[in-house]
Amino acid sequence: MDKIKVLFLSANPVATPKLQLDEEIRQIGIKLRAAEYRDAFDFVPRFAARPDDLLQALLEHKPEIVHFSGHGSAAQQLIFVDDQGNEKPVTKEALVHLFRTLKDNIRLVLLNACSTRPQAEAIAETIDCTIGMRKPIGDEAAIVFAASFYRALGFGRSVKEAFEVGKAALLLESIPEDKTPELLTRAGVDASAMIFVQPPAAAAGKPAQSKPGDPVSMPKRLALVRDLSRLAPPDWEMLVTVLEGAAARVSRHGTVPEKAAELIRWAEGPTGPGLAAIEEAFKTLQNP
Repeated sequence: MDKIKVLFLSANPVATPKLQLDEEIRQIGIKLRAAEYRDAFDFVPRFAARPDDLLQALLEHKPEIVHFSGHGSAAQQLIFVDDQGNEKPVTKEALVHLFRTLKDNIRLVLLNACSTRPQAEAIAETIDCTIGMRKPIGDEAAIVFAASFYRALGFGRSVKEAFEVGKAALLLESIPEDKTPELLTRAGVDASAMIFVQPPAAAAGKPAQSKPGDPVSMPKRLALVRDLSRLAPPDWEMLVTVLEGAAARVSRHGTVPEKAAELIRWAEGPTGPGLAAIEEAFKTLQNP
């Protein structure tokens, strides 16, 4: 099974309050190792992250999840570090432009830093699901929420369920910050239908019957994205032509991988035909 890549960025500039960022990724690892699908996730860490580390990692790894832990600012910035370890703010506008340009396989962005709701709301216009914080969040709360969130994903739960599990974990630990995290979604996206790993029936070799619009496992989706991304431009144009409604929904500009990701998002939306229709069209194209 293809692993789900999680780009984990953390930054704690020298002049900012000390955060337990090492403990956060440690606790995430502990919780995931106790999950049913413990091997489904591949974390790509970037500690003391510079802004260019984010750009390089998105280009290099094409992750499905992007996670930032560190400091946010009242000016709607994420605080990275520069080469001297000092603060290097990144604006909301820069983040939005970056994710709009390099969205590729990204379906979830988690901003585990203080007061990041404005950034999350803006990013949610492009990315399916985004989690931000309504206000400052304590170190312990950030760790407990993130670790419990990933553990739930590791048990095959949806993004919505994992989000609620993270909040429940805060309540169970008597940490009164359960209303701080907020889950935002792109228009037409249902977070309760977004599952990153196969459900138990599929993992046990019992494939469920699917129909257009049904949620599918993340590995199956990613395999289709990769296959479409490898199409030559003439073949891509033929595929879009035979898919009813696709030509009006997919941009004629950009690279084939960018347009493939756009096609998949439309197919999975409320007006789309579902992935089965794209798979059928792709098979017909490969075997006319």
